[in-house]
Amino acid sequence: MEIVNPPAIDQSPSRIVLRDGTTAMLRMTAADDREALRRFFHTLSPESRRRRFFSFADPADALIETFCASSDPSRQATFVALRQLEGELRPIAVGSYVNLGNGAAEAAFAVADAFQGKGLGTILLERLAALAADHGFRRFEAMVLPDNASMLEVFQESGFEIRSKSEHGAVTVLLSLGPTSESVHATERRQAGATVTSMRPLLAPRAVAVIGASRDPCSLGRRVLAGIVKARFAGSVYPINPNATELEGLPCYSSIAAAPTPVDLAIVAVPSAAVIGVVDQCAAAGVKSLLVITAGFAEIGPQGLALQQQLAERVRRHGLRMIGPNCMGLLNTAPEMRLNASFSPIVPPPGRVAFSSQSGALGLAILDLAVERGIGLSSFVSVGNKADVSSNDLLEYWEADARTSVILLYLESFGNPRRFARLARRIGRTKPIVALKAGRTHAGSRAAGSHTAALAVSDVAVDALFHQAGVIRAETMDDLFDVAACLDMQPLPPSRRVAIVTNAGGPGILAVDACEAAGLIVAPTAQTTRDRLTAFLPREASVGNPIDMVASATPDSYRRAIETILTAPETDALIVIYTPIEPRLADETLAAIRDGIAAARRGGVRNKPVLACVMAGHGRPRPLEIDGERVPCYAFPENAARALARAAGYAEWRSKPPALFWSFDDVRVDEARAICSKAIASRGAGWLAPDEVGAVLGAFGVPLAAGMVAHSAEEAVAYAHVLGFPVVAKLVSRRVQHKSDIGAVQLNLASDTGVRRAYAEIMTRARAVAAETDIDGVLIQAMIAGGVETMIGTSEDPLFGPLIAFGLGGIHVEVLGDVRFRVGPLTDRDADELLHEIKGFRLLDGYRGHPAADLEALRELLLRISRLAVDVPEVAELDLNPVLAMAPGQGCRVVDARIRVKSAASPS
Repeated sequence: MEIVNPPAIDQSPSRIVLRDGTTAMLRMTAADDREALRRFFHTLSPESRRRRFFSFADPADALIETFCASSDPSRQATFVALRQLEGELRPIAVGSYVNLGNGAAEAAFAVADAFQGKGLGTILLERLAALAADHGFRRFEAMVLPDNASMLEVFQESGFEIRSKSEHGAVTVLLSLGPTSESVHATERRQAGATVTSMRPLLAPRAVAVIGASRDPCSLGRRVLAGIVKARFAGSVYPINPNATELEGLPCYSSIAAAPTPVDLAIVAVPSAAVIGVVDQCAAAGVKSLLVITAGFAEIGPQGLALQQQLAERVRRHGLRMIGPNCMGLLNTAPEMRLNASFSPIVPPPGRVAFSSQSGALGLAILDLAVERGIGLSSFVSVGNKADVSSNDLLEYWEADARTSVILLYLESFGNPRRFARLARRIGRTKPIVALKAGRTHAGSRAAGSHTAALAVSDVAVDALFHQAGVIRAETMDDLFDVAACLDMQPLPPSRRVAIVTNAGGPGILAVDACEAAGLIVAPTAQTTRDRLTAFLPREASVGNPIDMVASATPDSYRRAIETILTAPETDALIVIYTPIEPRLADETLAAIRDGIAAARRGGVRNKPVLACVMAGHGRPRPLEIDGERVPCYAFPENAARALARAAGYAEWRSKPPALFWSFDDVRVDEARAICSKAIASRGAGWLAPDEVGAVLGAFGVPLAAGMVAHSAEEAVAYAHVLGFPVVAKLVSRRVQHKSDIGAVQLNLASDTGVRRAYAEIMTRARAVAAETDIDGVLIQAMIAGGVETMIGTSEDPLFGPLIAFGLGGIHVEVLGDVRFRVGPLTDRDADELLHEIKGFRLLDGYRGHPAADLEALRELLLRISRLAVDVPEVAELDLNPVLAMAPGQGCRVVDARIRVKSAASPS
């Protein structure tokens, strides 16, 4: 059954973005909120009170008390949105629900009159619905007066499934809390619209103030001001310096309050201790957004982190957006903007590539590389410590930016990777996202008690997330720009078939090797194409693929060969390699290359990318300009091949229909969670007992191999007779996770004597490594013949959520490491890819007479385990190893299973 996953929560739980682009703080209420809530409801207009309470009177104290009791969301909960007003933090909206029984809760909302129409009711509904659904509620009921059009509109536009009825002078709205396609899309549209609006004062300001513009030309504030002036910013610029009258030819103002209004963007370059005071001054002056260049925050340690947290809270209190702190600044190259709000003296030309960098130190190198490579930028943002604005915000802004067609990201950390994945999946359908993620080493791997957790090293989740979301991962900064040039300047390849034209055999061979290593297809040219080539190339030329025109190739040879190959039906992309043999002909040859490409384009070949490699000269070759088209030039064939391969992989991802999330009608989530919660309450976090493991897996329809736990040798023999010989005997202990390591697994037991001996030996070995209280018995299972040993596991990543693993089972998972990962929840495509990507897939597909495995059963099992990992957050690790995949139509059997649990609210 296809399901709809709820949208990832927007931003930090403590911040929301309103429809007008301002922000507010959001949290659940506490006991000490009673006076603030009483004041909030008293200051509502009589009409707003009537719509909320069906009365003009203030709510009773007893009702106020219920709004302050949010410690148990299974009974009731209240969210309050807050904003700094008249010098203090005050509620501006309140939303709550109360348990009505039978899976229903009554929901109600109130929004301050001055903040109505800004989307607060919708945001509160979304947050309350998500919280209620997490605590087992299935629907909301709300009593609404018929004339309360704004609240009825909130419900209607939510996208949730709604039924309503009118009675007793009111409308009763019944709202199903299960997410629907419409509700998810409605939430994402609202979040995107609000985010874009909030980002405009930052990236497209009409007036900019520079606070900290010093008379010292080497100071950051002065350099930023000079950069704005030199770039000829189209708006107004106000230097703020109480000790100067003029800077960079502009009049100075003593404070932000003295500057003309309104100011969209204030650039802050004052000492870190003074930044929070500046924020208050900017808010009082009506400034809409902040760019904090100043360092000395989280990057310097705990003291700086505490200061940064104060800064972020102050920004949110005032409803502002902020880039930074500790950042290099931003650029917007739009001709109507020309904003260089950074301390970079380098301004790249206007273009269609947007860039977000988490590193300010790399910013200058990035901009210099963009200029050197001839890549124009639409905008550049150094996000710094990401105390407010993150790459996720920028992704949504650039999604709506008509001037941006390619998005580049340099990432050092993720704030909300689940939201990033959701945004990337959506945005990547129209605009490619290329990311360079620092930190690829295994230094972040952690010791763990399961195969899955041990294999899920730090970078596995990033690779899986990028793959599933269609993000192109770059290996180096150079690689990032190689790929960007290909995507920016050329169309996406229709397929992976590539032709290579060269005048030197060595570079041609390098290109072939690089193409095939990257997954491109260097197929032989068709006979008709060969005939056309031999008509003008010398006899010694090779007209296969690569087309090696040898060192004597003339400019005319290049022109005719390129046109011939590019128009050939067997070619979907072309790499042109030129090694100047006769330097005097270099310019003429490059002109001929351009002419050959132009001729093919005039002939109707528009959808085939062309990449060039010019192996001569100093520095990086510039793109070739051809009738408005730009062909990227690379220094070496390998660079061109890798860039083209990334573009081809992205084109394949984009051409596929969106993958589907699946669930099953027979799963019992509440039952599984209750088992885990009971175990945690009685024993704390740790490994479940065998009966608990079986019950949790049974609640999700996982096919466990039949077995019974014996506590004596005679019990073991009796169970063996029930199951039928031969049998397997295994130690059952929550303390001994790798039983085979101590010889506590015995196979093919075919007699009573064999079972008794195995029981005794296993117990002896167990007592040598574990206390008697840690030994739960010996599991007797029927011996299953045939099948392929596989493993399925999950491991909870504290940032990315559940990682789902699949690979060969038994000891092979450790010896060979043939395992692939995806971030849960899995789509149907994710499950198929997990099966097909392992190196041992040939064993599943039937190899050298070995029977094939039941791939459909494995696929279903992966999807069931994915739902378990997502729907039962108490499961920290799960190992099914081995899972025997039987012949097609015979399903699969989980032979051994372990589950480690933790409190859903605690880190794993």
